[in-house]
Amino acid sequence: MSNSLPQSLDLPEDVQTILTRFVEQIKQEWSTNLGSLILFGSAARGDFIIGRSNINVLLVVRELSVETLRRAGKFHQEWGKHQIVAPLLMREEDLVRSQDLFPLEFLQMTHNHVLLAGKDPFSGTKVDTARLSWQCEHELMANLVRVRQRFIEGHGRIEAVQTLLLLSITSVLPCIRGLLYCLALPSTEKDLHLLELLPKTIQFDPTIFLDILKVKRGLSSPGSFEWPKAYERYLQNLERFMIRIQEIRHEGRL
Repeated sequence: MSNSLPQSLDLPEDVQTILTRFVEQIKQEWSTNLGSLILFGSAARGDFIIGRSNINVLLVVRELSVETLRRAGKFHQEWGKHQIVAPLLMREEDLVRSQDLFPLEFLQMTHNHVLLAGKDPFSGTKVDTARLSWQCEHELMANLVRVRQRFIEGHGRIEAVQTLLLLSITSVLPCIRGLLYCLALPSTEKDLHLLELLPKTIQFDPTIFLDILKVKRGLSSPGSFEWPKAYERYLQNLERFMIRIQEIRHEGRL
């Protein structure tokens, strides 16, 4: 395997091999239009799970036309079968605007990304914590509404409950990271450790969040769960978490 990837990447060898080939082809075929190639998400954060996680990349390009999108589509036909998600394609000016419009997403990329080619577009950037905290609370409320709605849509069936809880915890974790960042608390740890710190950082019991995350990561058997009870606990604790965040805001910490 070539030295295309940083040695700090914590990925299985076969995934690194695929990613190396991908990077080399991007460099070769997109060289004139490539500003940056960024790895983000679980693969960059060290939370990658074989058979469960995908590889997420950001392509910062100099020119972005419909023809560029068509070219990216053909490229994705080849690499999508290797767990590489369709690339997020942006121009540098799009990234600049996204700092204020999507502070939560921008924070995730700023804190957990790996430069694979070109220059680092996140170097020296800052996130507006006021905008970030409000987006996190907005996303949490939307998540809570979806958890209720999807329970109704799934008629409370066990398979529906399992799916909606796994989707929910995936969306809740970035919000927790964002809020901890706003509070100047540890926010860059791996998912499990981040939740384990919540009793100390914001005096909140994350047990049910941890339980669902362990199922998602394959560390716990779904068969060991009483999913209706798990749903009830999760719903109650998601509501409690939002109340706790509101208390912190009223304390003037957000």
